[in-house]
Amino acid sequence: MHIFTKGMDKKWQGELNYIDLFAGPGRCYISKEQVEVDGSTLMSLGFPFRKYFFVEMDSANLDSLKRRCAKSPKLNSIEFRLGDCNAVIDQIKPSGLTLTFIDPTGIDIHFQTIRSLTEGRKVDLLMSIMDGIDIRRNFDRYLKTPEGGPLDRFLGGDVDWSRIKSPRDVVEEFRSRLRNLGYKTVEFTDIPISNDKNAPMYFMLFASRHPRGLEFWKKIAAIDDRGQMEFGLGEVHDE
Repeated sequence: MHIFTKGMDKKWQGELNYIDLFAGPGRCYISKEQVEVDGSTLMSLGFPFRKYFFVEMDSANLDSLKRRCAKSPKLNSIEFRLGDCNAVIDQIKPSGLTLTFIDPTGIDIHFQTIRSLTEGRKVDLLMSIMDGIDIRRNFDRYLKTPEGGPLDRFLGGDVDWSRIKSPRDVVEEFRSRLRNLGYKTVEFTDIPISNDKNAPMYFMLFASRHPRGLEFWKKIAAIDDRGQMEFGLGEVHDE
């Protein structure tokens, strides 16, 4: 958020937006450290976006988020949407330049949702791809009834299933379809996130239509949450 707003604020002064499609309640509890921290939505209010769009399908979570946002001087700049983001995406119509954060707990985002949001708009995407948590864990089961199933919706339908032989093929097909939406100037850089057993759980994917998108992402990928150079820039592997 810092690099996006700092790098684009001069050109898009007053026209930067932030969208969170899986907004949650606004706060996160880290059980290992027994601490509570701001989630992505509350964090975003600390940056100079003109408009904020928070989408959450759980009414209790959204109520909690609204109470927490009520303390912010930017409350009037926030649009709250109750519902599945895949069902209410047509209600979200940002103008200017937009950063969209997509952080589901599985492959719950439909590709058609991304298509609807980004068509005719300038939208950068930051996504959690639930590779280990969902795609690899459920891959064989998903392939038993592929058409109309979770993988089909994730990839946008009309999939040549003869080409999907491994979980990695799903990721590459998803990337290819993003490029077909015009995200061609950015190479996708993955940051694997592992659990305590060092098993990869998911990775982050950034997509931008702007040539500087890759420059931004390399800066982001090289800094951890303590401000230290920690993450590598390598590909995620299936093993």
